[in-house]
Amino acid sequence: MRYAIGIDIGGSHIEALQVNGSLAIKRKMLVKLPPNATKRLLLEKLDGCIQELGREKGLAGIGIGVPGVVWDGIVLKSPNLPYLESTNLRMQVAKMKKTKVAVENDVKCMAFAEMSRRKEKDIVVLTLGTGIGGGIISSGKILRGHHFAGEVGHMTIEKDGLPCECGNRGCFEMYASARGVRRLSRRIIGRFLEPDEVSRLAQKGNRKAIRVWHEYGKVLGAGLSNLCFILDPELIVLGGGISGAYKFFSKSMKSEMERRLFIPLPRFATGMQHGNAIGAAATVLRKME
Repeated sequence: MRYAIGIDIGGSHIEALQVNGSLAIKRKMLVKLPPNATKRLLLEKLDGCIQELGREKGLAGIGIGVPGVVWDGIVLKSPNLPYLESTNLRMQVAKMKKTKVAVENDVKCMAFAEMSRRKEKDIVVLTLGTGIGGGIISSGKILRGHHFAGEVGHMTIEKDGLPCECGNRGCFEMYASARGVRRLSRRIIGRFLEPDEVSRLAQKGNRKAIRVWHEYGKVLGAGLSNLCFILDPELIVLGGGISGAYKFFSKSMKSEMERRLFIPLPRFATGMQHGNAIGAAATVLRKME
């Protein structure tokens, strides 16, 4: 059996999958990372996942998705995983297992997975979680620009706004990531709540929680309007943990976009489950460009 290992490194966990040539999941692992994780600990956890999932013959390679700017296997910038910055992750993983290793931005991996299963040729993929990651498919190809196209979480939506971990101010992800949800919950509910906590309250009909998602949708819609003016996608795919609350924020998001845009709105979809890790595996099973 020909297979690959696909790994998605997040701020709080590692998801590792064994994926066959049809991109079907055969085995999976989820490893939590502590808030004070270090590069050494992360590499130890990665090694454990790779040794466990790579025992059988037929391993085609290991694909890894990382949040941030990745170039030639090196993590150049990762505001949410600063201890990985300047790390040649491809070289480090190659020491663990003698096989092909590909390291890519995590949302580009997700975009590749979505492109593999959809007919649309112009797609914007966003992950909404600890930060906001972006992957852009233009005319059926992953858009890279000169080097690093797709870092939509760090486009400025408020001049001199809130300071971001990237060093800039007013970045999109400071308002429409989990940080933004926490701040909205503090203002509207009276205490800092995680997005899943706000969702549970909204499910129970809590009006303040529903209002949090309504306000969140307006912020998200404003940022997405900028992307629509620039890219005019057929489809926007929303992934990440916050996308689970789509039914609560979609109406205000679309209303805000309709208010701002004089071009047609794209269609919307929520991302496939395990999309980052599946896409990471696909980078070594299929040609990405």
